[in-house]
Amino acid sequence: MKIKLILLLTILTAAQFVPAQTSLDSLGTEELFRRARDLAFNSRRDSARVLLTIALRQSPNYADIRIFYARTLAWDGMRNEARKELRMVLDQKPFNVEALLFAIDVELWDDAPEEALRICVTGLRKYPNNEQFLVNKAKILRSLKREDEALITLAILEDLNPSNPEVPRIRESIKSDFVMQGISVGETYDRYSKVFDPNHLVAVQYNRSTYFGSVIGRLNYRNTRGKDGLQFEIDAYPRIISGVYAYVSYGFAGSSSSLFSQHRAGLEGFVKLPSSFEGSFGARYLNFGPGSDITIYTGSLGYYYKDYWFSLRPFVTPGSVSFSRSLSATTRWYYDGTAEEYASMKAGAGFSPDERNYDPTSGNIYLLKARSFGIGWQKPLGVYSLLNIAADYTRQELSFSLGEYVEVYSFSFSYRYKF
Repeated sequence: MKIKLILLLTILTAAQFVPAQTSLDSLGTEELFRRARDLAFNSRRDSARVLLTIALRQSPNYADIRIFYARTLAWDGMRNEARKELRMVLDQKPFNVEALLFAIDVELWDDAPEEALRICVTGLRKYPNNEQFLVNKAKILRSLKREDEALITLAILEDLNPSNPEVPRIRESIKSDFVMQGISVGETYDRYSKVFDPNHLVAVQYNRSTYFGSVIGRLNYRNTRGKDGLQFEIDAYPRIISGVYAYVSYGFAGSSSSLFSQHRAGLEGFVKLPSSFEGSFGARYLNFGPGSDITIYTGSLGYYYKDYWFSLRPFVTPGSVSFSRSLSATTRWYYDGTAEEYASMKAGAGFSPDERNYDPTSGNIYLLKARSFGIGWQKPLGVYSLLNIAADYTRQELSFSLGEYVEVYSFSFSYRYKF
């Protein structure tokens, strides 16, 4: 009886599927392609690939369809599968412009700039006046720190089309690479819904790029509840080997201020991973006085997708009395194609020792409950200036009244001048 029931269900399912499949097969290649594009651009890429597969069965040498099929694969992170489809196109037409340009994108998304540059050179041998190949070549050379070659490529592009909008953008970004130092000033203002007076945090910092990596010196000043406090910090991002770098930090406030931890230290290693991922692991150390030490373990998983960057970062605080966990998620949209211009959004649960807008009045603050959400925007103002603004909302537990919450509205800005 059970076998008969399964057989009946199989027959009914097949009866429903066959007419639908037959209906799709009866559609022309162009109609299938049109419907597949609509589905793909509406985030239904699996369904789009079903239609594209049928279309390619009807017209296996239709290059535009196969390239679009490769796009849907690459958008979903299936880069090797996308390469196979593009290779089928390029085996038939080695200098198909659209296939070559998208192959460059695939390699850049997969963090393979050298391979992307090789494809650029291949395209330019056949099409030396193609502006998009030249733009891509200049951007890749700049990312590889081959600025002189990038400027030569820009000169060729400018001779072809002086009004190409990418020329001044790339040239300015190259100029900024030669700016080795900068001074920043910023303020964060926290307003509480009850209990507390507003909190002000002012930071002044000096940063310098060196052969070994960036070094930042920072002075933090906080004013809250009628008290003032100062903290000195130094951060460094030394490069270890290709694809590996570290974060090293130390902060000192001493016993004269209750608004900062007396000592703060951080150490973390970052590694570039395949398929545009990046991972890290490290720790933060906080000292609030004799017998008041906290060690917080952290790490991160980052992913680059087209013009977006996504990151998850947990913090774990083991202890003999309690065990605290927090998590923050951040995304950035590099909408102008440069590393310095982006819009950002973040959300978190629990306190983070990397956030400077919290007031660590006791060593237990990192064990309290909190929820936060924020948005930000960073914009270069020419080659030498950079503006960053952000707004955050936090709902946090009161340290002296567990289970009771206060809302915090935070607004921050910083201005950086490079020279």
